[in-house]
Amino acid sequence: MGVSQYLKISDIEIFLQISLFSLISEVSYHLTYFWKQVLQFIMTFEQIIQQNQCDNSLSFTHVLKLVIQKQANIYIVIFFKQYSKKMLTRPPMLRESRHTKNNYKEPSTIVLKLGSQPNVGKLPPKVLQQNPTTEVRRIKNKSISQHINGNGIHQQANYYKQPNKRVIYDSTNCLNSQINRSSSNRIKKIHSVSSHNYESFIQNLEDHSRNNIIYNEITTSTELNEGKKLFTDNKIEEALKTFQNYLSKYGLNPEALYLSGLCYMSLDQEDKYIEQFQTLIKTFPTFKRNVYMYLALSLKKNNLINDAINVISQGIYQFNRYFEAIIFRAKLFLKQKNYEKAIKDFYSAMQINSKKPVCYVGLSDCFKQINKIQQAIEELNKALEFEEFSKQKSIILKRFTIYLDIKDFEKATQDMKILLEICENDSEVYYFKGILMQKQKRIQDALLAFEQSIKFNSQKKPVTKALYEIVRIKIEQNDYYSAQHELDRAAYLDVDKTQLQKFELFVGGAIYLMKRKFEEGTHMLTEMITKNHQSDSLKFQAHQYRAYGYFCLSKYNLANQDLELYQENLLEKASLYNKLLCHGIIKYEDNELEQSKREFLQAHKILPNKMEPLFYQAIILIKRYCSSLEKISEENRIMYLKDALDLLERAAKNCEQSNLLFYKGIIHFALGNIDQSALDLEQAIEKSEDNQAQHYYVRGLLQCQRQLFKQAVNDFSICLSLDQNHSESYLNRCKLLTMMGDVATAYLDLQKYIELREQYTINYHTVGILYFLIGAYDEAIQAFDNCKSLQGYYEKVKVLIYGKELNQALNELSNIITEMHNQEAIIDKQVLTILKETSQQISTKILEDSINTISQILKTQQEGLIFRQSDIYFYKGLFYTYLGQYLKAKQCLRFSYDLKEKEIKKSRNKSLINQNSLEDFDFTNKTYNIYEHLYNCAIIEVILGNLEEAFETLTLLHEHLTQIEFRVQLQILMELLRDDQQDNPPEEEFQKIQEFQLFPQHNRLCSIYPSIKLPLKKYSVEIRLSFCLPIVEFPSQPILFDEQLLQKISPKVVENKPEAPWIKRSSEGVIFTDNIQFIDDLDLLSTFRKQETEETQQEINNFQDENDITQLKDKLKLDDQITKKLNSILQKKIEE
Repeated sequence: MGVSQYLKISDIEIFLQISLFSLISEVSYHLTYFWKQVLQFIMTFEQIIQQNQCDNSLSFTHVLKLVIQKQANIYIVIFFKQYSKKMLTRPPMLRESRHTKNNYKEPSTIVLKLGSQPNVGKLPPKVLQQNPTTEVRRIKNKSISQHINGNGIHQQANYYKQPNKRVIYDSTNCLNSQINRSSSNRIKKIHSVSSHNYESFIQNLEDHSRNNIIYNEITTSTELNEGKKLFTDNKIEEALKTFQNYLSKYGLNPEALYLSGLCYMSLDQEDKYIEQFQTLIKTFPTFKRNVYMYLALSLKKNNLINDAINVISQGIYQFNRYFEAIIFRAKLFLKQKNYEKAIKDFYSAMQINSKKPVCYVGLSDCFKQINKIQQAIEELNKALEFEEFSKQKSIILKRFTIYLDIKDFEKATQDMKILLEICENDSEVYYFKGILMQKQKRIQDALLAFEQSIKFNSQKKPVTKALYEIVRIKIEQNDYYSAQHELDRAAYLDVDKTQLQKFELFVGGAIYLMKRKFEEGTHMLTEMITKNHQSDSLKFQAHQYRAYGYFCLSKYNLANQDLELYQENLLEKASLYNKLLCHGIIKYEDNELEQSKREFLQAHKILPNKMEPLFYQAIILIKRYCSSLEKISEENRIMYLKDALDLLERAAKNCEQSNLLFYKGIIHFALGNIDQSALDLEQAIEKSEDNQAQHYYVRGLLQCQRQLFKQAVNDFSICLSLDQNHSESYLNRCKLLTMMGDVATAYLDLQKYIELREQYTINYHTVGILYFLIGAYDEAIQAFDNCKSLQGYYEKVKVLIYGKELNQALNELSNIITEMHNQEAIIDKQVLTILKETSQQISTKILEDSINTISQILKTQQEGLIFRQSDIYFYKGLFYTYLGQYLKAKQCLRFSYDLKEKEIKKSRNKSLINQNSLEDFDFTNKTYNIYEHLYNCAIIEVILGNLEEAFETLTLLHEHLTQIEFRVQLQILMELLRDDQQDNPPEEEFQKIQEFQLFPQHNRLCSIYPSIKLPLKKYSVEIRLSFCLPIVEFPSQPILFDEQLLQKISPKVVENKPEAPWIKRSSEGVIFTDNIQFIDDLDLLSTFRKQETEETQQEINNFQDENDITQLKDKLKLDDQITKKLNSILQKKIEE
């Protein structure tokens, strides 16, 4: 069953009424596409008939609908719908089908079937293709009835179903206005898309100019021509606008779609041109075959490989002998590692054109990937047979790389010779020569080849790779400064700097680490690691280097994270050592001291000559000493320090580093080894690269222990010049200056200390005492207020008593009693209340009550913190004196003195500021001293009439007084008493004395008590006992060893020196780089050293004492400091 069942003679008549001649003249620019669509329509129609040949109920109209549904792209249907009213007269009635005999309706769309009739134009002549693989055959003239009725050789209608017989056309030429129509209405010429080899097509696609693209797309259409001209003139946006307007105005047009897609390509609007090309191949699948290539390449660029394969497969289906498309799909399969399909496509391409080298090269790539190396080489050899010698470079390079991979260096060398013969000055060839040298471990030859590649500078890519390899070799040799020099060359070379960026960051970071600029180094390495997503040896190395930088910055967790990324067996020895140290320090911070110790021991085994593992083990012992204050005996605690000291001594044998000596000196200081501590501190200061404030602070403390107070002040001052915020130095210097009498500077230091310390960390008790000693009593009271403790409150009471603020002192004592129920405060308050009352009014009752109260206190044998028992007995004696009970008063004074001596002896074992001493000739703030005691006892003896004993006491007092004015006054009293015993008239001079005063009474307690009249015969003289309130004693504030120095020792305060990853150690020492040049007869004594030696020798020769010179030469060796040592020694000799 065929077309003839549906298209009878009456149907044919409709077609014959259509004037194809006027149609062609009316729409000449649609002609070629018209013919193509006619062919497709007939093929689709035949397929529908064959698929439904058993269904006899189908009418022509129904078949037509099925055709339209199946072949959605029926351009001719649209075409005739637009032009039917204008060009066609009303056709005769269609032959009635067996289903529509009586109800005829004129079809809205007229469909043409192309055949050969007397009045119908024939197909154009055979198209000559540039591609020899594309065959086009012109159909011989035959009547349409022969095609559709079965009359004649209708079997030739099947010709249209043969895909290899499709007409390949080019819309550019068919739209050219220059194409003439012959009298026989034949189209004289239809051009096809030229076929090129795969490589030239891709190159043309990448480097196409807009002029070349549009040159072959010229059309007779005014609007399209206008758009093409704009495109040719590089007015892309205007051209695009023209094509878009055309599409909006006339509907889908393959030419306009294609050209608008090219515009989007020129504007780099990828999504847009992909959309245009997808619409084009969907609507007009056979318009242009290069559209499939454009679209597939765009998808490949976006890594949409499967989509690219689907698109190019459609192109191959539409143009089945499309050589370039088959090659391209094969390479896509190769990229997908679908080697079986890739090989199949390469063989298919070979069947089309077996003389194309690209087929064999592609097969070689496939065989190489599936490890069929020999077959890969054979395919490359075949490719060479079809390529000119001068163009064989790329093929030989592929074979060369295979030989490199299988380490057949002999054949690789032969290929390299051929390459150098073909391309004598080619950068790429010299680059691969360098790779060959590298594989053969000939590093210097490799560097030379890479340098030649850079020298010729013929191609950007190989020059970049050559520089890349040079830098990589320098990095492998740990020669980072040379690597940086090579990277600097990129500034004036035509290279892809993005390829070198990771090296720039890595080398820059490594050099910063070498310069101990750890923040900058770790920052650059972090940037390199972040940007380099691939895991390679350089990234592995960068993690190790960054871990080193983090370690030096005391960022142990970050360092450990970098090192934990890799297995221990992959790490360099230095990095493994650093990793163990990191683990140990982290465990130390987590207080897992035993585990920490194990990690340090393992690190010590790896590098036994390093001091850090020993140092960190010592820190563990120091921490145990500080944390075991109340857990174990002091003797066992000291053992921790001694063991730590032993470890530090062992570490010092490996390296006398400044910090090591400093902390060793601190432990000696803590153990009381003052001299050894001083020696270690001196060496630490001398060896330190920079002056460290902490060094001078500790030495200042040590100077205080050695009683070298001026030197201590100087060291604290140096510390503050280096660190203006070192609060402890301000505090200790304040103590020294207070002791030395410079209270003004001491006050400023104390203010600075308070300013620097946070409120909760200030030692207000010490601050209050220092304010008191300086004389700033208000500040002292405020400081003691801030203590918020019993001791602080009591110190405040002492200051108030010292300032004779008795009412405030009583209030403070009341507060202490109320809040803390302190018994000492009760006694102090009772005694102070008695003194206040008796000083205001003396009466028998008050005195008796006071004596009773005091007696009750003494019976309990208790005392206050201010008023001691000796003071209470004295005041009891005072009250007896005013009651006239002089014997009891004398007894109380004697008993008070005895207790006072015992208390003073006992207090000598305590560290007290303002400590009481009976021998001190001080009358400011103390109950009495020995001079006042003798004076008071003498007065009582005089009152009792015991003049002999009185004179004996006064004589003793006179002998002990050293001040002349007091001796003179005492002499006057003694003469007055003697004269009073004589019968002679009173002396006028003595009569003038109404009240006698020997010692100062101003602002003293005795001044507010009434005077006592002496029982004399001739004179009326009044006198007072000499006394005051008790002395105000404060805890001493000595400058001792600072325990905080031990508590603050941790890995973070130590100058961290892990093993640098660029250092390699050998039995002979440290190797900093593998780039070592061997020079014969190397003279290690430089010109400078020779000159230095000659100058030193001249100085020695000028020295007169030849024996000393000989000894000096024997002791000294020629080292870097020889000049300095000789000059100092010679200077000492000259001074002597």
